[in-house]
Amino acid sequence: MAWRGDTGVMGSWIRRHWRWTLPVGVVLAAVGAWLVFGFFAFQTYFQDDEVDEALPFFTAGPAPSGMAGDETTAEMAEAMNKAMTELEMPMNDEVDEPMPDMPGPAPSQVPEPGVEAPDQAEPAEETQPAEETQPAEETQPAEETQPAETAPATQPQIIVEAVGSFIDRSHPTEGSAQVLGDGSGQRFLRFEDFRTDNGPDLNVYLSAAPPDAAAGDFDDDFVDLGDLKGNVGSQNYEIPAGLDLDRYSTVAIWCVRFGVVFGAAELIAS
Repeated sequence: MAWRGDTGVMGSWIRRHWRWTLPVGVVLAAVGAWLVFGFFAFQTYFQDDEVDEALPFFTAGPAPSGMAGDETTAEMAEAMNKAMTELEMPMNDEVDEPMPDMPGPAPSQVPEPGVEAPDQAEPAEETQPAEETQPAEETQPAEETQPAETAPATQPQIIVEAVGSFIDRSHPTEGSAQVLGDGSGQRFLRFEDFRTDNGPDLNVYLSAAPPDAAAGDFDDDFVDLGDLKGNVGSQNYEIPAGLDLDRYSTVAIWCVRFGVVFGAAELIAS
């Protein structure tokens, strides 16, 4: 009964002084919540969140090539990893394309099929007696002339017109780049045994800059062959007809978003 009496007295006192007891109570409740969830962090003991993050490829430090223009800063590495996370890019995007289909030139100077005319008229068969001679319209030729056989057209052969080996720039890159042609004017750039780091916005450039140029020179004068199909494996890229490969002789794996070159290869005529 005494406890109930004390409680009644306390309640009556609080009701009479609620104007300042209410703010004090709110402050005490906030302090208690901060101690429980902020300072002691009891909620972490009951965490049940599942994550599946890929390990980042990009790390800060000097480039494999040792060129100052290729140095990747910690800020750039963090930005690249963030971009890859946003794009949900896989650790490895592997491709394995066969050799490109190159129809080649149409055969030229192919003789038209037909009857091969003799140089001189062949003598007729031995004349039969008049009574056995058949009317002219019913006369059968001694042997039907067959069309002359045309030799099969030679299939165009794919040849390697130029080749180069990739070197490291801002990221380790290996493999070979080959220019394939068949004499028709159509050419392809093909990567063999290719491997580089995965990255955001990677494109294949043919650049007028030499392979050891500063990173910013690669996108001054270039031809974009399109998105890199995969950071691992064989792949083909069609070269625009008539492109001067004496001028655009460097293959560059270019990161469009961050303006760095992952690897480069100099094409040398075979």
